[in-house]
Amino acid sequence: MEYVIIAQLSVTVIVFSVKYFGLKSQLQSVAEQLEDGSVKLVTVGLADRDLNHVVQKINILLEQICQEKIKGNISAAALKASIVDMSRDMKTPLTSVIGYLQLAKQECTDARTEEMLQICLERAQYCNTLINDFFELSLIESQGFTPDMESMDAAEEVCEQIFANAPLFDEKGITPHVENFDKAAMSFADKVMLERIIQNLISNSIKYTCGDIYFTIVAEEDIIITVSNTVDGEIDTEHIFDKFYVQDKSRHSGRGIGLYLCRELAEAMGGSIYAEICESNLNIHLKLQSLS
Repeated sequence: MEYVIIAQLSVTVIVFSVKYFGLKSQLQSVAEQLEDGSVKLVTVGLADRDLNHVVQKINILLEQICQEKIKGNISAAALKASIVDMSRDMKTPLTSVIGYLQLAKQECTDARTEEMLQICLERAQYCNTLINDFFELSLIESQGFTPDMESMDAAEEVCEQIFANAPLFDEKGITPHVENFDKAAMSFADKVMLERIIQNLISNSIKYTCGDIYFTIVAEEDIIITVSNTVDGEIDTEHIFDKFYVQDKSRHSGRGIGLYLCRELAEAMGGSIYAEICESNLNIHLKLQSLS
């Protein structure tokens, strides 16, 4: 009789052990499937009513999350498309406003009125810059910005942007210094994108420099353009190219889009951009594909 009881207990223990380890294995499988982002629904290979009930509840939640993601993506795409459309609608009248303000300033004979017109003109130009930034941002993030790659002299492109900003350098009392621009630096890039990057780097340097601005170019395996200026205060070089990063939140002279656009445009051309602090200088390095 005792042998029969022991045998029955042994069988019971074996059955529970098999079921326990089977459930444990299935729970581990469920956990692994949930960690895999590509899994749409969780499956189990054990016919256990309670386990199947839990898995069914998990799958319902996964389906709800999937539907919310789809709705979110649709809303985000619609928002980006709206921003592109609004930017286009605002660019034309704002350009006309800037033109009329420039004409009014030229014909103005009263010093006080001319000063107020200058302030209005600067504000309008700033709004125009923001609209252009948001327009390009929307195009990039909606993958509607395809680079038109061609061979060009990167040194010449940088010099052209420096000359184009000469009035602004003079106005701010900043001297641009150039080094190694006497030789061609042939690169493979998009002309419009490269001009936009250099313009943004110059604008950023003028806005935050405590002295002059230095431009250097190195043409080796890659073309490396460096824009350097002295800065006051701490700068997080790891996040300086993040969207909406602002060095000093107490200032309202920017929205942290320019350097983010530089990174996105550089990467779109197969290049890269990074920053470093050397003593009190902020050095921003733009790397482009070289034709040599």
